[in-house]
Amino acid sequence: MDYVVCIPSYKRAETCNEKTLKMLHKNRVPVEKIFVYVANKTEFDEYQKVLDPKFYNKLVIGKKGLVPQRQFIMNQWKEGQPIVFFDDDVESIDLSISMFKNKPLSHFFKHAFNECKKQQSYIWGVYPVFNPFFREPKKEMSTHLTYIVGAFYGILNRPNLNSIKLTITKENGQKEDVERTLKYFVEDGIVLRFNKIGFVTKYYGKSGGLGTFEARLKPMLEASEKLKEAYPEYGDLSTKKTGMTEFKLKKILSKYENQESKSMTRKKKSSKKHNKTASNK
Repeated sequence: MDYVVCIPSYKRAETCNEKTLKMLHKNRVPVEKIFVYVANKTEFDEYQKVLDPKFYNKLVIGKKGLVPQRQFIMNQWKEGQPIVFFDDDVESIDLSISMFKNKPLSHFFKHAFNECKKQQSYIWGVYPVFNPFFREPKKEMSTHLTYIVGAFYGILNRPNLNSIKLTITKENGQKEDVERTLKYFVEDGIVLRFNKIGFVTKYYGKSGGLGTFEARLKPMLEASEKLKEAYPEYGDLSTKKTGMTEFKLKKILSKYENQESKSMTRKKKSSKKHNKTASNK
């Protein structure tokens, strides 16, 4: 089953058109794969006036609120459907220091979903910060618990699986990507992240579904505290100089890394036992 690209957007028709849709067009992502989701009929009418029809396939009325909208999108597609999610303000994708250098963006999408099937992961993400200095020394791909940023990620759709549906961040939408990361990791024992791939976006704008940075500080704190209460062993609260509160995830090994670690431990114990026996002869 081939992938689709889904873009939830709210009150940012021009941004959606000039950022994410134009970026996908420049990267030659097939237009028939691209769907934009808006909150209501008023938004639909506005977006229909603004969006360039050669940039997307279909405009869909879904739900208001980022978490309900994402769930609406998943409910629209079949079980197992590969879905690439984008925020509406992604300006560019950088593949230049990754194994996908000089490859089309669609090649990366297909590879990421194939890797998910191979590793039995149902989500993939990319490095959350654009700066190549941070990405350069990273492993190409990781499978342990690590943050999957909500601005750009992919899933193999499981619309009816209650254990991965977001509950803690459903109301205010803050830290919804952290809760998603945790839900998928707890369910599957793995999340995939392509650490050498970066993207340019503006996380806190003047408008949109989640609001300005200042308006989000209190909801961020509340969401982070709830995540800490629900997942105490998976991370810790952290406050930045800006006043933004994070629920910083711990590096917890994936199911495969755990198996490898246990296997190595058994081998070491076996080797020590063998050496001890040999020395006693």
